[in-house]
Amino acid sequence: MNRTLAVIALTLGMIVCVRPAQANDLSAARATVDCNGFTLAVDANLLEVGKSYTINYTFILTPSSGPAISVPGSIIFTANSVNTTQTVSRNWPGSPLAASYSVTGSAVLTSSNSTVAITINGSNAALLTCGLDGRMTGGGSVFETDGTRVTHGFELHCDTEDVPNRLEINWSGHRFHLENLVSAFCYKDPTINAGHPTNIFNTYVGFGAGRLDGGAGATARWTFTDAGEPGKNDRATIVVTDALGKVVLAVSGKLDSGNHQAHKDNK
Repeated sequence: MNRTLAVIALTLGMIVCVRPAQANDLSAARATVDCNGFTLAVDANLLEVGKSYTINYTFILTPSSGPAISVPGSIIFTANSVNTTQTVSRNWPGSPLAASYSVTGSAVLTSSNSTVAITINGSNAALLTCGLDGRMTGGGSVFETDGTRVTHGFELHCDTEDVPNRLEINWSGHRFHLENLVSAFCYKDPTINAGHPTNIFNTYVGFGAGRLDGGAGATARWTFTDAGEPGKNDRATIVVTDALGKVVLAVSGKLDSGNHQAHKDNK
């Protein structure tokens, strides 16, 4: 009998030894998002009551053109029960958003590195269509590396359906004239301060087709920024391609003269 009890005790001891400790983890995360911001709820389980925890989350906003935007954040809380749901609401940087974005995200509990994807508006990814009633006007000069002056003048809307959309670029006996604005992406770069009340955006990224020296089939890509008055810190990046796909102009720099101005739309 004693030997039997000893075997049972030994077996139970082995079971206890090999049983993994219960680790705190995340079971789900869900968010509702719109053009202004988001509300996020995260479910955490198997917590130690009275212990402090941190949940880090990241949303990725990917536009149809232009750079993706990473929006990180943290939820810091003290567990008052074994299982909990933590909720946070925030605005997007520079909200409201001013273009169409695909939104994805993830959350991680730092104490255990437990990670879950965020369900957004009921799906793995959400598409936000956020319009911006804005336009940018202006022009000026920038220089190629060989000293060639490149001048430009424009009036461009953030919505390609809004008109007029005009852009003319001149350099060393050549001229590009925009005929069709194909894509436009306006956003607020947080490192740029346009310094006026209508600073709803400060960066315009565009692509369009037009005529080069009178011939059809050319295209242009550009990024114009508005960094305040009088325009000396505004920048222009321009690439023009001919009908055969050859780059005939590539220039980038601060304006030597001129000014870019972001506006609310004048509709």
